[in-house]
Amino acid sequence: MGQEQEILARHYLQQTITLGGWLLLQNAHLGLDYLEEFYETLIAMDTFDPSFRVWLITETHSQFPIQILQSSIKFTNEPPQGARAGLKRTYGLTNQDKLEYIETIYWRPLLYTTSFLHSIVQERRKLGPLGSNILYEFNQTDWEAFVQYIQNHLDDMIPKLNISWKALRYMISEIQYGGRITDDRDRRLMITHAKKWFNDLLFSSDFKFYDGYSIPKVKRLDEYIDYVDKFPLIDPPQIFGLHSNADITYSTNRTKSMLEKIIHIQPKEASSNISGIETRDKIELFNSSCKETFEDFVSIDDDETITG
Repeated sequence: MGQEQEILARHYLQQTITLGGWLLLQNAHLGLDYLEEFYETLIAMDTFDPSFRVWLITETHSQFPIQILQSSIKFTNEPPQGARAGLKRTYGLTNQDKLEYIETIYWRPLLYTTSFLHSIVQERRKLGPLGSNILYEFNQTDWEAFVQYIQNHLDDMIPKLNISWKALRYMISEIQYGGRITDDRDRRLMITHAKKWFNDLLFSSDFKFYDGYSIPKVKRLDEYIDYVDKFPLIDPPQIFGLHSNADITYSTNRTKSMLEKIIHIQPKEASSNISGIETRDKIELFNSSCKETFEDFVSIDDDETITG
């Protein structure tokens, strides 16, 4: 969907209704004007092929037609919460062949460090302005692109020469991940992560991201997942480079947001509170009754006698 894509969407919708098959409309939030017509077309169908299905891919939008959401089956795809869940997801999408891509002492530690950094930059989003000034949509493609660069760098590396850390740090902080960053302070944060974690100390036996967060000395995929599975469910803010008070602020904001949503979605027909104040629904009903009584009163003819 997008600029002038409604014509194609209308054509393919009619075609799949008649002939069957699956129709996929991507970026539906860019075609909000067409979605009203789209919904009316669906509910007006008399006959359609049994194999007809429609998929909509969209971002969250406040003006997305509510009737489509109410009458559809919804799926969401969000990054997992926590460094442990992020690492398990990343290694769950890889395989043993990737871990054995090249026999060198550099490959697996670099792969793990990249995966750890990928989880950290995604998890900082939950902290809001404490994590980054702007919420960036880092995804699996960013991870795969930088991993591919590391593979190419190791393949082209001259024997007996060390890794070009300057090139690696520049690629990750200025191009692969840094290419999405628009805020100067967020870019400086990414540069700091790259300098701290991508250097010769990465291969030393005492290297660690934080207490309890080290690079496992294993080779098999299931061993990596077992190691990551021992991480705590709640990450200490120190692994993000933040003070422990950041966790207090995050927990407070999260609780406040949750309570506000609960209050917002509670039924309007709630009973009166302890102080005896009437609910909004009762007040509106009373006002409506008063209005009807007043209209009946003013509609009486002038020549009628009012007694009572």
